[in-house]
Amino acid sequence: MMRLSTLAIALLLLTTINAQTTDLVFFTDDGSKFTLIVDGDVKNNEPATRVVATGIRNESPVVMVKFDDPAIAQLKKPGYFPLGKEYTVMITTNKKGERVLRPTGEADLGTASKGGADKPKPPTFVDDTPATISTTDTETVDQSIDVGGVQQTTTVIVTEDGGTGTGENVNINMGVNGIGFNMNVKVDDAGMDMGTGTTTTTTRTTTTTTTSSSSAGATMVAPKPVVETPKPVSEPAVYRMPGYNGRIGCSWPMSATEFAEAKRSIESKGFEETKMTLAKQITRDHCFTVDQVKDIMSVFGFEDTRLEFAKLAYDNTYDLSNYYKVSDAFSFESSMEELNEYIQSR
Repeated sequence: MMRLSTLAIALLLLTTINAQTTDLVFFTDDGSKFTLIVDGDVKNNEPATRVVATGIRNESPVVMVKFDDPAIAQLKKPGYFPLGKEYTVMITTNKKGERVLRPTGEADLGTASKGGADKPKPPTFVDDTPATISTTDTETVDQSIDVGGVQQTTTVIVTEDGGTGTGENVNINMGVNGIGFNMNVKVDDAGMDMGTGTTTTTTRTTTTTTTSSSSAGATMVAPKPVVETPKPVSEPAVYRMPGYNGRIGCSWPMSATEFAEAKRSIESKGFEETKMTLAKQITRDHCFTVDQVKDIMSVFGFEDTRLEFAKLAYDNTYDLSNYYKVSDAFSFESSMEELNEYIQSR
């Protein structure tokens, strides 16, 4: 009984340990072949455009990508992938022409193995749209008549769909000084057999009335135009930070809810470079407080990245006179001095 209990506990521990792993799926968007190395372990013997690495036990592995083409420089980046999931990473080229790693999604463990080894469709791939041959021919004719101060415009739209047309039907309905006119004209295309088809005729009539007297003495009065009064546009309130009277760098900082969502999006990225790219996008269109700038700096794992973001966010910070507090997020005094020199040069 003692041996069975010990064996059961060992199996339970082994199952728990095996469950705490990560799968990584790397692929190139341009079809370049590569060799994937994770924490020094080579994951594919032959260069390929897509490599699946399973059983990764380190949630912060160092990933190296060696391209089959010697002209392409190899990549070596630290990543962050919480255990228990499968992560897909695209190897692509940024606007500077540099190869970078960009996470594109996550799934349950084993998803890549079940789906086979086919290369995933690049995000920019667009399926061809089947060509559509249209045999529809549409003709529009406008006719205007001015009778006794009444401008009568008749628009005739004739649509022929392939084959034999059975003719054109023109219907004109108008009223002038109480007298109504109704004309129906049909033109048959006898003898012009082009095959089976249909013809559709649509008539739109627009009447413009002006004030005038007819020979019968009747008066037609034009309707008064409707004038809409524009609604006043209220000016947005100006943000005032309680207890702050210093310099202001932007008008309205992000709300607590909006900032929490932005920070969560940055934290979800697996690579430092990807986090910085998203942070730049958010900074371009938003205003921060100094405390919010410090919170985002804490997301980055490297000192030089924190310094880069501190410089970037300076022009988009509300309480500029409090920017000295950002220095608390640095580990080295040299970073504080470099940020201070940058601010002094603004």
